[in-house]
Amino acid sequence: MRVSLYDPDQRALEKAASRRLDEEALRSGAVSREDLQRVNGGHGLFRASILVRRSAGGTRSGPASEA
Repeated sequence: MRVSLYDPDQRALEKAASRRLDEEALRSGAVSREDLQRVNGGHGLFRASILVRRSAGGTRSGPASEA
């Protein structure tokens, strides 16, 4: 079994290249935005999500705590 170490710099380069290919496919009309979202695995699941972060002290910060 081959195991490779996670390289965040390499991963960032891979993601940037993937985004460029996605943008080119959108511009050329080879793929629709909806198809691209489906292929990339989003399926629209996170469109209505709200990020809630916890501070170092454990208290919530973000939209839910501002009310």
